[in-house]
Amino acid sequence: MNTGPYSDVMVQKYLEEEFVPLKSQCFWDKRTELMKQFYIAWTPTLLVHDTAGQEHHRIVGFVPSDDFLAHLGLGKGKIFFNHFRFAEAIAQFHAIVERHPNAGVIPETIFFLGVAEYWKTHDAKALRRTYDTLTVKYPMSEWARRATPYAQIPS
Repeated sequence: MNTGPYSDVMVQKYLEEEFVPLKSQCFWDKRTELMKQFYIAWTPTLLVHDTAGQEHHRIVGFVPSDDFLAHLGLGKGKIFFNHFRFAEAIAQFHAIVERHPNAGVIPETIFFLGVAEYWKTHDAKALRRTYDTLTVKYPMSEWARRATPYAQIPS
C-alpha cells in the first residue's frame, strides 16, 4: 500500500487515524484464502469493515487521492448508517460533501445523507430535498434515478 493514493500523506494519515489497515498479497495463479473469503477479483480492492468484520463499502480499482478519501469517508458513514447511528452518519456524510465536493461518490453520499436525515427525523421532506439536490446537481447519476420516488413527496 505504497503507490497511487496510498502514497499520499493525507490518505496515509486518514487511514492511520480512522481505520485499522490490513494489506494482503494477491496471487492470481493461486488465489489466497483471503482472496476467496472476500471475493477479490481485481486489485487494488479495499474493503471497509466494521469492528465485527462486516463489510460496508468496497473500492475496486485505482481511485485518485481525493476520491479515495471520499470513499473512505463514505465507508465510515455507511458503518454509522447501517448501525442506525444516524446523527453520526449525517455528520460524516456532510463532512464528505464539504471536503470532497468533486469526488465521484458525492451523489451516493447525498442520497445516504437524505435517507439518514429521514431516519433521524421521520420527516419525508428530507427525502424530497435529496431528490431535488440530486436532480439539479447530478441529473445523470444513478443516485438521482434512485431518488425518483421521492419526487412525489410535497416540498
